[in-house]
Amino acid sequence: MFSLGTWQLQRLQWKKELIFQISKSYDKAAQKFEVNSKLYSKVKIEGKIAAQPILVHNLGNKGQYGYDVYIPIETNEIIILTRAGWIEKKFKFSLSNLNINISLDAILLNPKRKNIFTPDNSDDLIFFIDMKTLQLNFQKKLFPLIAENRSNSFEKYNLKKPDKIELPNNHLQYALTWYSLCFVIIIAFLIYKRKI
Repeated sequence: MFSLGTWQLQRLQWKKELIFQISKSYDKAAQKFEVNSKLYSKVKIEGKIAAQPILVHNLGNKGQYGYDVYIPIETNEIIILTRAGWIEKKFKFSLSNLNINISLDAILLNPKRKNIFTPDNSDDLIFFIDMKTLQLNFQKKLFPLIAENRSNSFEKYNLKKPDKIELPNNHLQYALTWYSLCFVIIIAFLIYKRKI
């Protein structure tokens, strides 16, 4: 348990550095998106909307049900998924919105991983971005990172997006929990030994 607490402190430092890297990206000028653009870099994406938005179930800031909106954009002969924002109700693009040219600034992030508590996707409900399945569906190369929208390119759809990308950082609480459990077990063991 002590080692688990130490591991959480290491994770705490890693998360702080990660948040710092992302924060620095906000102040940088966007560079033209390339197929070799790096994680956490701020890029300018110019391309066309390649398909209908992908709506992934996610709770809003106040716990209300809704969807993260991922818009596939084709650029440089590849597809990049842009997380455009959050919305309460499902929607689709009109035909006139498909294949239109679009330009936006974004920060490149890793897609969220499916964990043991995440339900499987179905035809009607999507709970996580399955990059392998999408690659097959698009029949084109899919860029492995997600572009977090930082522009107003999708303003007319009333999508909500945070002022800054926020990452949960609860590793200090986790570390204290493991250390506390370790301390309690040691005290209980000592008391038990004294009674023998």
